[in-house]
Amino acid sequence: MSYKFFDNIPPLYLGIKQCDPKGYWFQHDKKKGWPINFIPFKGKDIHIWFQDDLTFFENKFVELESYKEYYKDNIKNIFFYTWHEKIVDIYPNLNIIVFPKFLIDHWINILNNLDIIIESFNFEKKSQKVLCLNGNHRKHRDIVFSKINNNKNIVYSYLFKKIKISTEIEWSRNDYQNWHDVNDSISYVKYNKPQVVKSTSNDQKQQHLFRNTKNLLMTKDLYNTTCFSLVTETRYNLPCDFITEKTTQCWLSLHPALYVSNRYHVAHVRDWGFDLFDDLFDHSYDSESDSNRIDTLFKNNQSQLNDGIILTDDIKQRLLKNREHYLKNFDKILLDHK
Repeated sequence: MSYKFFDNIPPLYLGIKQCDPKGYWFQHDKKKGWPINFIPFKGKDIHIWFQDDLTFFENKFVELESYKEYYKDNIKNIFFYTWHEKIVDIYPNLNIIVFPKFLIDHWINILNNLDIIIESFNFEKKSQKVLCLNGNHRKHRDIVFSKINNNKNIVYSYLFKKIKISTEIEWSRNDYQNWHDVNDSISYVKYNKPQVVKSTSNDQKQQHLFRNTKNLLMTKDLYNTTCFSLVTETRYNLPCDFITEKTTQCWLSLHPALYVSNRYHVAHVRDWGFDLFDDLFDHSYDSESDSNRIDTLFKNNQSQLNDGIILTDDIKQRLLKNREHYLKNFDKILLDHK
């Protein structure tokens, strides 16, 4: 199967160093960013793919600033590939190509394993409980945790706080954690197809699931017994979009959502054509400043978080339409926004 999204993509150099040849992780610096994979300029265009998060510090993306300093006047011959759509507006003088490979790879993996996804999520055992899943430590997640840890209507986890969910015991961590999108010991890659996970599971259906797909299935009982999600995205204070599987998987799991994310996150998802259920939630927090956004979200949606929402037949049909929109149109959506 071929996907137009990857048509005419040239060979790409990895832009940041994450793993050395022995498999050890390089240290990320919160101010200086990742170590940079500088490719000597030899008179030909160089195409560089940022395969992970860029570091935002003092109103700049430090990895881009490092490349600007290294290439100087030759920066006009350097092309950067990143999954942030709005970063083009922030660096109008750089050659930036929107290339959300992570989102597309996950979408392809979902399509290739669609049967198990469809059969795993339904409305049969819904309650008025709210779901909030957290992984790694982030300042904005700490703030959210301080607001929900005494709310008996919210089902939550926070690995950083060693608060686990009951379904974690059903999967071995090795089943889905030992996966990397690319082999970071190499510096030159060309896109072929999403890498396959070698699962230790005996279930044949799980043999080709990406880590994030496995994470979603691991928590299916939580999604199926709660009415909506309070999504704490990976990043909170970027001046551009940063949308991960934490947002897209709500469409697969048939969940409406409130989003603790970067400013205008809701507007961006709405621009993609998804139903944000404005009749259920007050999303006015989306335009608030970083310092006020979380407080506004909780203040204006207090009853929803405390009491849950009722999933009427109309809401259920709209949730199914969101999932269908994602499955049928997500590649075209991202192509239109490249």
